[in-house]
Amino acid sequence: MLELIVARVIALLHERENKTYTANMPELSAGLTKTVYLHHAQLSLLLPDLAFIQSLVAYDSGNPAVATLLEAWAYGVRLRLMVHRQLLTALPLRELCRLPVSVVDHLEIPVHMAAGGSISYANVVLFHDCWLLIERETFITPLARDVMENQNIKLIRRE
Repeated sequence: MLELIVARVIALLHERENKTYTANMPELSAGLTKTVYLHHAQLSLLLPDLAFIQSLVAYDSGNPAVATLLEAWAYGVRLRLMVHRQLLTALPLRELCRLPVSVVDHLEIPVHMAAGGSISYANVVLFHDCWLLIERETFITPLARDVMENQNIKLIRRE
């Protein structure tokens, strides 16, 4: 009997791991039910505005949408932000790098972020067909530039 229960729990966890719940800002502001957190391992947020992202990096729990995301993180739900490409240069890079989020642009192209002072081969060798968001003053080594060119990594310097 115990083996059946353990097997069922493992099956439910495997099923949860592969599920993504997609929400928009009004839905997130209204709050999500606990069943969303229990049945989905990832939350995909469609086209948040810059004001919301700034509230998120400030952990502003007075914002209902941020409070919902903080609750989702407490349940172990991963966050995927789909940000419009025009907003990428305005993102608070250093703060966003500290959060457990992944970012894609509005065409589903992955956006990798690097907040350090330099980009080397090791930083970019595993990336392919993506955006790399960096600070304006970030130094890029020649070898890293070659890899970026060969692997279709497009550079975006933050404003």
